Amino acid sequence: MSKLLGNQSKGIIALLAVLALVVVASWLGARATPSARNYSFDEYPELFVETIACPPRGDAFEKGRRSEELARLRADRYAYDPRDGVRAVHRYQEAESCYRAARDNVGAQRVHRAIAALTTRVKTDYAAARLNLLNALEQESWSAALSEIRRLLLLTDHIGRHEYVEWLRKIIGKVAAKASSEP
Repeated sequence: MSKLLGNQSKGIIALLAVLALVVVASWLGARATPSARNYSFDEYPELFVETIACPPRGDAFEKGRRSEELARLRADRYAYDPRDGVRAVHRYQEAESCYRAARDNVGAQRVHRAIAALTTRVKTDYAAARLNLLNALEQESWSAALSEIRRLLLLTDHIGRHEYVEWLRKIIGKVAAKASSEP
């Protein structure tokens, strides 16, 4: 009889240990899951803080013309690589600075309009990607979240170290793992 009670108590202890492990694992799993609550979405870097000046040497008009041409090529590629939208704005800024140095007001105004239009487009896409990421994390739509994280990392590639960018880099692995297990 004591042997039977000993076996039962061992079984109960084993069952309690398994339940405790399940509770701890689910608690840790919930904490490891990226969520929108883990980061304040009001703290993101601005994409266009500094303006780009015309290089001091050489013909300012020719440098402006070349920078404008490169900016147009980058702007055309923006749909395929978000970094090219940011690079295009920088080249347009350089072109505007060069045209102003060359006293070409027509060129400077043309490029200024291009800067305004492309900057608005890129900033709008950036805001949309941040909002889409927030929604995807809240809905646990991991594939959508992964897509938005990748887009945001490309848009912020030129920024370097920033808390928001570091947070994106931190959660991308967890989100990728969750996305790979989605049906």
